[in-house]
Amino acid sequence: MYLDRNIKLILDILQKNGKGYIVGGYVRDALLGLEPKDCDFVTDIEYEKLLNIFSEYSPKEIGKHFGIIQIKIDGVHYEIAKMRQDKGIPKDRKEQEIEFTKNIYEDLKRRDFTINAIAFDGEKFYCGDSDSQKDIESKTLRFVGECKKRIEEDPLRILRYFRFLATKDLKHLDEDVEEISKYRELLQNLSVERIREEFDKIITGKNTYNILKILSDKKILEIIIPEWKECRGFNQRNIHHIYTVDEHILQALKETDMDLITRLAIFFHDIGKPKCFSLGEDGKGHFYNHELISAEMAKEIMGRLRYDKNSIEKVYRIIQYHLVYRIDNEEKFIKKMMNRLEKEDMLRYFQVLRADRKTHRPPYNFEQIERLEKLYQDIVEKNLPISIKDLNISGKELLENGFKQGKNIGEVLKYLLNQVLEYPEYNTQEQLLKLALEYKKGRE
Repeated sequence: MYLDRNIKLILDILQKNGKGYIVGGYVRDALLGLEPKDCDFVTDIEYEKLLNIFSEYSPKEIGKHFGIIQIKIDGVHYEIAKMRQDKGIPKDRKEQEIEFTKNIYEDLKRRDFTINAIAFDGEKFYCGDSDSQKDIESKTLRFVGECKKRIEEDPLRILRYFRFLATKDLKHLDEDVEEISKYRELLQNLSVERIREEFDKIITGKNTYNILKILSDKKILEIIIPEWKECRGFNQRNIHHIYTVDEHILQALKETDMDLITRLAIFFHDIGKPKCFSLGEDGKGHFYNHELISAEMAKEIMGRLRYDKNSIEKVYRIIQYHLVYRIDNEEKFIKKMMNRLEKEDMLRYFQVLRADRKTHRPPYNFEQIERLEKLYQDIVEKNLPISIKDLNISGKELLENGFKQGKNIGEVLKYLLNQVLEYPEYNTQEQLLKLALEYKKGRE
């Protein structure tokens, strides 16, 4: 297994003062043929001595209760922890009773999955479970020991299990999934931040569809997002749709890049459909204003899961305007969208439109989306005005021509922008002043 200079240095320092091993994801990914990333170490060296022997590498105490320090070499952070064995089932992770050990096998036995229960000392591998080597070779994900015990130690392991399946090419056993789903209610005991972090990794994984499908079928997803329960199996009863609401959403996820904002926008884009379903006299299902309801629900759910305000706003805007077939003036619409969304979000927006269209009933018609994409490119290339700051007149110039300070100025500028969005040729100071004076006269 390849070890760079800094990893060898850390191992050397540890082994000159006691025992030292590389553990966790670095070993696992290397053995799975993946590119290893973060490298963590365990040791039997006493905590204070550990801080001392790494004193020149800016040691930080990041978990004294668990015997963990962090050091920094050449801008890269490494965690070093004392080997330990956990005692009993913790009521609170912060109050978990810890017993340190000098035995690497005892440390490995407390790990979550067999493929994570492997250590390397620079020369030799150590397996904490009899299935570790076999599971690495067969790329199978399973818990160390009893599934129930591992989950009760930390219920987040339910989501970690599915995150590994979503992000790596690993196999699972159906009986394990059945067993795991029995403990789904324990997820309610976790902080929303921990849940969100795992959910983000699941939804941006390369196997997202398959894993979210399992999470949905096993009623785990609705523990995280209760609103999903109404979507599951909801028949749209509409000739334009071949999937239930939940299946349409999951199928659409397969049509997008592994980008978090894009995937979240797709995941939530139709989540409000069950709430606004109505059945017409012709027996067809209708979902009036579902884009607005879905956008509001996405904002509420993401807020509950403590997403940052910027991400919430991006997802909200994309969902709010995903029904493009209602557009009257396509050029004006795209300009308004460009005023609301940054460039990267416009590209996400088009992905969402295509993914949504691709998962309706075929044949697929992308003509309108292609027109909108072309309009967008033309506007970018021609540098056409799309916002108030692009107008060839300012609030100051309006004041100089008899307009009063206050919100009136903002209203006039918005009016002028609407005119220019429809008629770009109006964007001259002379024409804009003329329009502004006419607007003012009409309001007096």
